[in-house]
Amino acid sequence: MSSNKELFKILDSIGKSLDISEAQHILAEERYKAIGKWLAEGEYCILGTGKKQCFKDGDIYPQGSIKLETAVKPTGADEFDIDLVFYTPNISADNLSPELLKELIGDRLKEHKTYKNMLSETNRGWCVNYANEFHLDITPSLDNHHEPHNESELVADTKLQQYMPSNPRGYAEWFENISDIMPTMTITKSMFESRNSILALEDSATVTEIPEHNINKPLLKRFIQIFKRHRNVMFEGKDNAPISIIITTLATKSYLYCIERFSYDNEYDLMVDVLKNIPLFISEQYGVYTVNNPTVDGENFAEKWNEKPIKKISFDNWHTSCIQFFSNFHSDMGQDVLLNSIKEGFGSKPAELIREQYIQKIDKNRAVGTVFGSSVGVMSSVKANTFYGI
Repeated sequence: MSSNKELFKILDSIGKSLDISEAQHILAEERYKAIGKWLAEGEYCILGTGKKQCFKDGDIYPQGSIKLETAVKPTGADEFDIDLVFYTPNISADNLSPELLKELIGDRLKEHKTYKNMLSETNRGWCVNYANEFHLDITPSLDNHHEPHNESELVADTKLQQYMPSNPRGYAEWFENISDIMPTMTITKSMFESRNSILALEDSATVTEIPEHNINKPLLKRFIQIFKRHRNVMFEGKDNAPISIIITTLATKSYLYCIERFSYDNEYDLMVDVLKNIPLFISEQYGVYTVNNPTVDGENFAEKWNEKPIKKISFDNWHTSCIQFFSNFHSDMGQDVLLNSIKEGFGSKPAELIREQYIQKIDKNRAVGTVFGSSVGVMSSVKANTFYGI
């Protein structure tokens, strides 16, 4: 097995530790479905007209990183942000201003004895904060009646005082279709020889492959989690961090570009190629940058780069730093250097996770004698479990 394949096992193990747990997912789903039911059952009075509006056919659904399965645990807290859309198909934007739609949704939430004490306002909607669990960010949306053949919805942007087209479901479908495409993986001579040598050793000794982990998530989703975690650590406590939708969109386009043109003998090399080719999908003309939404014509995810150049500079700094990190993250580093590198790039908890996996493997193998592979791809004797530098 190639050393880079072992490195990706480490990263995949870290990525898995950053996932929202099954229990958290079930609880979050129960919470947001209850909110959706409460909103849909409400009768909304439009002030000044005496008219009442009912959103009985409203549908609440997840969008963003939770929907795409690319969410990562926060670096400084235990709360996930879960983005939701409350879609109201029977309401026309001609009859309801963005400010009023948002106000009606907020008023209905405030009528609930529990939600009213957990509520805060956002630019496009409302946030219900379950302390020490997660934030549920709710964006109201309407059907885009003006473009009946367009799958996009309209969201209320009260800052801009207008409705903006959005297509969370279409974006999720585009993303899933690409993430489901598997790359062409080749077996090299060195991989075959390495595998044979490991099999030969297994007859007389236990071979340590650290950490042992089965990859059970599409590669693209894991790549994006890894990139986002590096971003989170790099920008912890700082402003202008690159936004997730830009990282996700660019990485997805780059992934498709790479797997359509090249074959790989390990996941790690593919991940690094995806990262390096991200700039190919940023358009620039006369100093104006564009990262197109692949599902909404004319929507530019990088619009704020043009309003605030520091955001583009921050993205470039992150991209350069991330490439440099993986250039230095290699199989020749010893355990302590590897663990320190993980801590630097991904934080203390992932480093502690890999440290514990090392210890468990070594303790298990110590019981049977000689251990091979105490650093990636290297044979050495077992040392005491000190792991200084974490």
